[in-house]
Amino acid sequence: MTSLKNEIVGSWKLLSYIEIPVGGDDYQFPLGQKPKGILILSPDGFMSVQIAVNTSSRYENEDRFSVSDSDLAARAKQYIAFSGTYTIDSEYSRVTYNIITSLHPNWEGEKQVRKMDFEKDIMYQKSVDPVLSGGQFVHVYMTWQRVHKTEEIEAESEEFSRGFGFL
Repeated sequence: MTSLKNEIVGSWKLLSYIEIPVGGDDYQFPLGQKPKGILILSPDGFMSVQIAVNTSSRYENEDRFSVSDSDLAARAKQYIAFSGTYTIDSEYSRVTYNIITSLHPNWEGEKQVRKMDFEKDIMYQKSVDPVLSGGQFVHVYMTWQRVHKTEEIEAESEEFSRGFGFL
């Protein structure tokens, strides 16, 4: 267990997010062709994931509590966010996310299991159990790249923030 945990602990930037319907239909990009995201897996067993449509649009109102309900609803459909704890199953090369808090409250208290494969600093994850998305059950495929150095994290953070219009 230690070696697989050592392999996944750290910060990861999202390279791709693809959903494939269980029925075998064509793949889809519900968050666009190049979504932005970050996955953080801490050594003490906590995790956080944020994935969003790559857009530079901003709300008209700077006050986050005064944004219109329609703008908030539109953004919520373009964003995946949850955090909690994780456990490793080295035998099957799986990680289980135990969700404590989520933008989608139905996931709170749930578990999501991902099969993992690695190629150097790239981690491929596939949902083991299908998830409901857009009215159909799909398997989710994510490709993550490890962020290695503090300088890279700062550069990625600045690029991430710029992409969301924060800078």
